[in-house]
Amino acid sequence: MKKTAKFLTALCGFFVFSVQASYRSFTEADITYGIFQAKPEEVRLHWRDSEGKNYRSLTNLKRALEKNYQVKMIMNGGIYSQNDVPAGLWIENGQELNPLNTKRGHGNFHIQPNGVFALVGKQPYILTTKAYQQKKWKPTFALQSGPMLVINGKINPQFRPTLESYHKRNAVCLNKQNELFFILTTSGKPNLYTFSQGLQKMGCYNALYLDGTISNWYIPNQFNSFHWHHFVGMISVTSLEKTE
Repeated sequence: MKKTAKFLTALCGFFVFSVQASYRSFTEADITYGIFQAKPEEVRLHWRDSEGKNYRSLTNLKRALEKNYQVKMIMNGGIYSQNDVPAGLWIENGQELNPLNTKRGHGNFHIQPNGVFALVGKQPYILTTKAYQQKKWKPTFALQSGPMLVINGKINPQFRPTLESYHKRNAVCLNKQNELFFILTTSGKPNLYTFSQGLQKMGCYNALYLDGTISNWYIPNQFNSFHWHHFVGMISVTSLEKTE
């Protein structure tokens, strides 16, 4: 028990003091989690280009961004419907491109509670859809996905350890210090309970599921192979200033 407590304390210390190195990995129950820490002001969401066409792949978005910015990370961002539209709320540069989805349905997006990741100024938030509805925010960027994985430090009570659904998965997470992390399983395929448990043990206080199976990312010098898989919404972390 003491060893576990010391381990978790050290791990939480990593989340608090990991500013110098953006990428780390963490292994729990034979699942390896890639962890990318981001500055909220460097995060943007992308769905369509200036001509209204979907970027469709990490590689296409990377090429577009590299014309003007240093790319630090790109990841698929949230579940989407069959007509290449985000399943729920999508806001870019203060403009709502797709509305909040409060309908009931099937699939991971509709497991309750689902939630919203929002950037309001330089402040990141992860909260349930119901809680978001009560806010009068005007986010610069926001996406809705689901389900919530960790809510105020606790695993979503809808999940069961015995759930037989094992996939590669990714998520966005805030720790108790409100630091922002993007997480992808890089080895092993957890169910939602095991995935959430891993995030909880890392120090995630609130975490939102983004997608599974097809999830992927680009990180220079870490994960930099070509990525042509079809995505809809994506998340980028780039330099603030344009490159020459």
